[in-house]
Amino acid sequence: MCGIAGTHGFGDATLIRAMTDTLIYRGPDGEGFYVGDGVCLGNRRLAILDVAGGAQPMTNEDGDVIVVFNGLIYNYPELREHLLRHGHTLHTACDTEILAHLYEEEGIGFAAKLNGIFAFALFDRRRRKLFIVRDPVGVKPVVYAVRGNQVAFASEAKAVLASGIVGAELDEASLHLSMNVRYVPGARTLFRGIRRLSPGHVLEVTDDAPPREYAYASIDWTPDETRTRAEWLDGIRSHYEQAVKRQLLADVPLGVSLSGGIDSSSVVAMIRRAHSGSIKTFTLGFNEPQDELDDARFVAETFGTDHHELVLTEPVLPYLADAIRHTEEPKVNSLQLYLLHRYIGEHVTVVLSGLGGDELFAGYDVYGYLQRTRRIRSGLTGAGVRALAPVLDWTARRASTLGRPQVDLAARKIEWLAASGDPARHYLLLRNAWDFNEVLVRRVYTPEFADRLQTSTRDEFDEYFDGDSPVEAQVLRAEFSTKMVCDFLHNEDTMSMAHSVESRVPLLDLELVRFAARIPDEVRFGRGMKGLLKDAMRGVLPDRVLDKKKWGFTFDPVEQYQKDLGPMARELLTPDRLRASGIFNPGFVQAVLAAKPHQRLRWHYFLLWQMIGFELWHETFIGSPASTVASRRSVRSTSGEGR
Repeated sequence: MCGIAGTHGFGDATLIRAMTDTLIYRGPDGEGFYVGDGVCLGNRRLAILDVAGGAQPMTNEDGDVIVVFNGLIYNYPELREHLLRHGHTLHTACDTEILAHLYEEEGIGFAAKLNGIFAFALFDRRRRKLFIVRDPVGVKPVVYAVRGNQVAFASEAKAVLASGIVGAELDEASLHLSMNVRYVPGARTLFRGIRRLSPGHVLEVTDDAPPREYAYASIDWTPDETRTRAEWLDGIRSHYEQAVKRQLLADVPLGVSLSGGIDSSSVVAMIRRAHSGSIKTFTLGFNEPQDELDDARFVAETFGTDHHELVLTEPVLPYLADAIRHTEEPKVNSLQLYLLHRYIGEHVTVVLSGLGGDELFAGYDVYGYLQRTRRIRSGLTGAGVRALAPVLDWTARRASTLGRPQVDLAARKIEWLAASGDPARHYLLLRNAWDFNEVLVRRVYTPEFADRLQTSTRDEFDEYFDGDSPVEAQVLRAEFSTKMVCDFLHNEDTMSMAHSVESRVPLLDLELVRFAARIPDEVRFGRGMKGLLKDAMRGVLPDRVLDKKKWGFTFDPVEQYQKDLGPMARELLTPDRLRASGIFNPGFVQAVLAAKPHQRLRWHYFLLWQMIGFELWHETFIGSPASTVASRRSVRSTSGEGR
């Protein structure tokens, strides 16, 4: 893994070094640059393959195709043999080198042949074209900004900011989306003017035309009705085993992050099928009742791993600012991964994660809710609920006007019931979105900020809800394209790379994903949450693992509130500071802080966490507390630069 950065149409050696210097933790083992022909390319290298000979940038034989690369090509051995058979000269055993030669043969369309996790930039000197490419699943990130005919790109936004092409300014719509679903979905980032390149897309940049983004690969979700359920189970096991074998490719120490749940445990089991030597596993606990240390220990003992376990007894929120500096968003669920990979990085350079099982096989609570409540979406019951929807919505808004956090959960449940005939809204309410209720919007935000909002959360999700398939299937595709990519994979990448650790996700191997995407709905959902994966792993994993209750690698917000979230909120979210920032309503925050701690306030505690995260984000990237944002906005407006 590495960090990459570059510019087109501006820049010099000093600038590209300044950009890559912001990414040094992504690649502490070396640096390399290309400057010429109006293009600057830079790389910070974390050496995984061909440690001695894999320095970047890499080129073809005559130096006319130049590449900087972040990631790993799992089918690299086969592609390398193909190139050698076709007369190419390769000087290293590094996967990066094959990219320039594959481009010589097929043009940028060669990217569709790659099975891996990657983001790379390839410059064709003869045609004067720069291509920036992201893997089809979106495991590795790349962001970019455009100003006229100038382009800057990088693995992270902080490197784009270092180019000077845009300034560090808040995108208010992205903040609103983040406050609703706890991540920024789609192509947006929290920085105005910086966008994510979409998975499976190319950004093509030339001298004489605007940059053009287009797809080169996609995931086909069309159900394949020709296989039996037994064939699907066999296929899952076979593809999974092959995926794990491919992803053991490394010339450095490797381990597994192990929670004791089905996904991470199945990674360990599949490695053990392919590898009889030592397997290092790592588990982190937070000294809370929900810790899964015993489950992880059981799996480690079952498969004979070299198990490493750490229980944190120190306060964890002091690490939040550094986690946000790396994730570049005020994210609730980044801190636990930051601390886990800090621990892993003391032992290994590569770690395999169980991320992806819930996304492919419907493992989250949201699917359980949807399956248990089918009656209120169908038949006479559903028709009756839909007829009552306006009354239910009115009741929810009236409850919200009371301004009492203790009754907000009941109001949200009423809203969710009212939304039973609207799949997108139904799903988003389950995923904690709250901007369908205008009363809540004006309780959480100041009137001025609420008046400026022109974005609703559902704007980013409606495209996934077409009404032609079961709600569960629509939700799964939405989750796979949005929450998985922009939340979970974003966290996995940034929190591992913060500690110079490469994280791999075998359950999101491209061949396995493309196989699993074709599973018919009745097969995927017919046995309940993650039932298909459980059946596929029956006999591979012990029943204790397959039948355990799902918790997930996360904090309990009520426990955390009573430890240090509450005190931190009182310190950072003071009425004076909030009034000065002009974004969050001090009255809402004070009402939450004054309420007796309770599980029914979980949603409120997550909002506090997001608000704290935003304050820390603003101090980190804008360079001052968020309380200065209102005065800056006033200056822009009076100078004629308002939005």
